[in-house]
Amino acid sequence: MRLLLVPVLVAGLTACDVSHRLVTSPTETGRQFAALPADAEQRWPEPDWWRAFGSDELDGLIHEVASDNLDLQAAAQRVVQAEAQTRISRAALFPSIDADAGVSRGRSSSNSQNRTRTSYSGSIAASYELDLAGGLRDLAEASQLRLLGSSFDRDALGLILTADTADAYFTLLALRDRLALARDTLEASRRVLGIVRVQAAAGQASDLEVQQQLSAVSSQEAAVAEFEGDAQRQANALATLLGRPPGELAVATAGLSALTLPPVIAGLPSELLRRRPDLVQAEAELAAAGYDAQAARAARFPIVALTASGGLQSDELGDLLRLDQAVWSLAGAAITPVFDAGRLEANEDQAVARFQELAASYSQAILNALQDVDDSLVLVETARRSFALRQAAYRAASEAYRIAELRWRTGAADFLSVLQAQQASISAADTLTQADLARFTASVSLYRALGGGWDAAPAEPLLARVQARAP
Repeated sequence: MRLLLVPVLVAGLTACDVSHRLVTSPTETGRQFAALPADAEQRWPEPDWWRAFGSDELDGLIHEVASDNLDLQAAAQRVVQAEAQTRISRAALFPSIDADAGVSRGRSSSNSQNRTRTSYSGSIAASYELDLAGGLRDLAEASQLRLLGSSFDRDALGLILTADTADAYFTLLALRDRLALARDTLEASRRVLGIVRVQAAAGQASDLEVQQQLSAVSSQEAAVAEFEGDAQRQANALATLLGRPPGELAVATAGLSALTLPPVIAGLPSELLRRRPDLVQAEAELAAAGYDAQAARAARFPIVALTASGGLQSDELGDLLRLDQAVWSLAGAAITPVFDAGRLEANEDQAVARFQELAASYSQAILNALQDVDDSLVLVETARRSFALRQAAYRAASEAYRIAELRWRTGAADFLSVLQAQQASISAADTLTQADLARFTASVSLYRALGGGWDAAPAEPLLARVQARAP
């Protein structure tokens, strides 16, 4: 797919100007994903995309993750921190006003006389820095963008955890399917072992055949134990995602057969930038870095500070409010850098380089996102074809095992052929279950790559407002 990557603002990064408008789409409008299957639906996922699998239990688990997952709770607090930092940055745009009141008492000696004096005072002072070069405004806008980026980062984490929960749930169900298959196989093998032992006692089977079947039974018992352990560990992993201690999760669904595989869907690459929270978060960070660079440049210009103070002072508390007791002062100062050994220039160079770094990283993130979608589409199609072929292989292996056992019972084949056919059938059945799981995990991968139904539309007005104020 040929990309039309926007010249990601780097051309505007000169010594006298830093452009940091939000980047537009990197792809041609209307272009489809390269690996889009012919039967794919041209639409984006729904916000509750996991409901397409038809599991109320999965729906409940994902809602529990959204409310109880500890990583998400930590991300929510990072948003609160970013909001507080935004308020701090905004406060610098307004005057600072302080007030104080006091009383003092002192004693002095003069001409052998001691005199005690009490003084009362009250004052108010204001200071304000004129934002002539716009540096304070740029820092405030950078904080606002980082607040947005923090919320987008939380949403991206939510998408990852939702997909991880679905993957963990499907993997647990697949392990249960494999465990059920192993138990059924073990039961059938034990029945065959009983038959072989009866035949050996009657002289119709050898001790070798008994030992061969006994070995097969022992191997299948080991497989059952391994699947039981794997299923328990997977349940523990799912419980941790939910914020629960291991061992406190009970999953009712028996296996993957109780679920529905949703159809393949995909939107347009030109809209992907507004459908993945990680890309929008990177875009907000890029714009914030542009404002940082602009603020670093503004720091090289003079600073004008205004101060004003006024107050009242009296020896009598009752006279404190008289106007003739008032004192006041006004002051203004201009401070300009004269010599700083290149510190301010180095700060600006560092901020501009940071912007250029994020611009390159953002372009790479776009390419990675497009690759994620195409790779997921390939996985979906590959898993679909593989499952169909594995089904055919399982049917053939099962039929071969049935025929081999029938021939052995009638004396037309030796027991070794039965063992070989049995192992081939077991392997084909287990591989089929894994292929079934691959279909579900490929669908989750596609939902994840498409942004899981997330949309930046609610944030667009604020993004546009910040963008409109960019130079």
